[in-house]
Amino acid sequence: MIIHRQFFYVRHGQTDWNLTRKLQGNSDIPLNDTGIAQAHEAKDRLSQLPITTICCSPLQRARKTADIINEALQCPVIEIDGLRECNFGLHEGTQNYDWLANWLTGDDSTTPPEVEPFSDFLNRGREAINQALGHPGPVLIVAHGGMYIPINKILPENQQRQLLNGQPLRHDPPQSSSFNWQVTQI
Repeated sequence: MIIHRQFFYVRHGQTDWNLTRKLQGNSDIPLNDTGIAQAHEAKDRLSQLPITTICCSPLQRARKTADIINEALQCPVIEIDGLRECNFGLHEGTQNYDWLANWLTGDDSTTPPEVEPFSDFLNRGREAINQALGHPGPVLIVAHGGMYIPINKILPENQQRQLLNGQPLRHDPPQSSSFNWQVTQI
């Protein structure tokens, strides 16, 4: 479960590995020029919002995105190690996605050697997101596409999405037990 507080989420800007569809995982790949431009666009979209804390992955693609956004927000930036992308082991830097669909089912018996089991990743992600939401808010989380999986799990099916690089989203918690989380593109 994710703490019921409004928050914002941005996937880091594009990297060369995103462009060539290579699995990044924990490989510390920098933003490319497009990614830097996407971070500046996110900064412009978020600049007038009452965000009081930015929590980010320590990987440089997320940290650089957070730092660029913070040029406008001027608030504390807190790195949370648990917000790192999944460890894809020997698959990092490859375009081998053959195993990924099985991994996403949560059947850890199909996890390739050296890849972080899906259940461990999901639990780590929930804990890290809740840690971020424990800071003064509204909080902006700047992390990875994979780190959005724990958030997608709480959303109604019609609102689940695969994030684009640099795309800011606002998440509003349910107002009662009969409502769902609401996601708004900024």
